[in-house]
Parts: sequence; C-alpha cells; structure tokens
Amino acid sequence: MQQLLTHSVEFPIHFSAKTIARRLSITVICLTLAGALGGYFWLSRFPFPASKWFYELFDLNGEFNIPAWYSSFSLLFCSGLLKVITAIKTKDRYFTYWKTLYLIFFFLSLDEAFSFHEILIIPSVRESLHLNPVFFETWVIPAIVLMGVFAFKYLKFLLHLPHKTRYLFLIAAVVYVGGALGMEMVSGVLRVDFGRRTLISLIGIIAEEFLEMAGIVIFIYALLAYLSSLRESIQLKIYISEK
Repeated sequence: MQQLLTHSVEFPIHFSAKTIARRLSITVICLTLAGALGGYFWLSRFPFPASKWFYELFDLNGEFNIPAWYSSFSLLFCSGLLKVITAIKTKDRYFTYWKTLYLIFFFLSLDEAFSFHEILIIPSVRESLHLNPVFFETWVIPAIVLMGVFAFKYLKFLLHLPHKTRYLFLIAAVVYVGGALGMEMVSGVLRVDFGRRTLISLIGIIAEEFLEMAGIVIFIYALLAYLSSLRESIQLKIYISEK
C-alpha cells in the first residue's frame, strides 16, 4: 500500500501594498490611454482596417475586451482580499459586514464581466416617464437607492475602522461611485445634448472608466494595508485527493 507523503511544500508569495498599487496604477493609465486612442479611431470612423480591431480590443465602454476583463479581475481580487479578512474576523462583531462586502465585490466582478446591470436599462420606461437625461441609463435609479441603503447600513462599520483605513475606504468609495454612478449620469446628459459619437461624450466615457479603475486601485491598497496590520503572514493550505 502506497504511503501518502505528509510533508508540506512552501510556495511563498509576497504582497507589497505599495508595489501592487503602483503597478496597478500604471496598468490603469495604460488602459486609459489605449482606450482614448481607440476612441479617437472611433470618432475618425476607423481610418485604417486595424483601427477598428484596436478600438474593440481597448474600448473602455465595451464588453469582453481587455479593460472589461481587467476591471473584473481587479474586483475579484478585492473580493478575495475581503474573503481573507472575513476568515480572520470570524469572532468580530462586524463579521457579517465583511462577509457581505466580499459577496458584493464578487457580484460586481461578475457584473463587470457580463454586464448584468444592463438588464435594468429600459428605454420604454425612460420615454414613458419622461425622465431627466441624468437617468438616460435607467439602471442608475435602483443603483442610487441601493447606494443609499448601503451607506446607511455601513456607517457604523466605517466609523469603527482605523483612521487610515477609514480614510482610504472613503476615498476609494467616492472615486469609484463618482465614476460608476456619477459620471454615468453625466454621460447620459452629454449623450442627449451632444450625441453619442462626439468628442465630449467620449471624454465623459473615459473619465467614467478611469475613475472606476482608480477607485478599485485605492481600495486594493487599503485592503492590503489593513490586512498587513492584522497578519504578517497567512498560511493557505491546499489538500489534494483522487476522490
């Protein structure tokens, strides 16, 4: 009978909050510049054949392309970090808050990849109710309600955090929501007033996506810095079996 080996194999991974934030920031800047260049090709009606391919690959407002998958991965990374914090905080009074946060970011990651929120874009509702252009994308209406409920529920949770973590969480939230929700509403006005295929509407889209990605970078840095204050190292065990 074959005897199972019980010794462990070490595979150390070092996460530096500043280094990761710096590299992600560079990635965000590169994606934003590539998206802006693709937007120029779009405004120019694709001056050469490869320009359309480049635009579709780096369209900041597109789906199933590099910026969309990057955003999805970064949100999933946030969810993973929140899951680790949740595992550490099992006996903490705010355990359920951390758990809910990691589930929220997991859903946001899926939404970024597959755009579930677009189900709530209903042009007939916008037209029948004669909604203001800020509600051009009708999904922002339930999103505003949910954000209000979330802010009310998480106020005590936010106040109990260490000063630095609370400060970074607030900045990340303002930047991310300012892009995902605030600039989405501004873009709706720009689209109605100036049209979809215009420079000013393109600038609105670029600003929206840049703020979203920047907000997540700040949040990742905040989570890593907070996690480092809880544990210097974390052991991850993986068990492998045939059955």
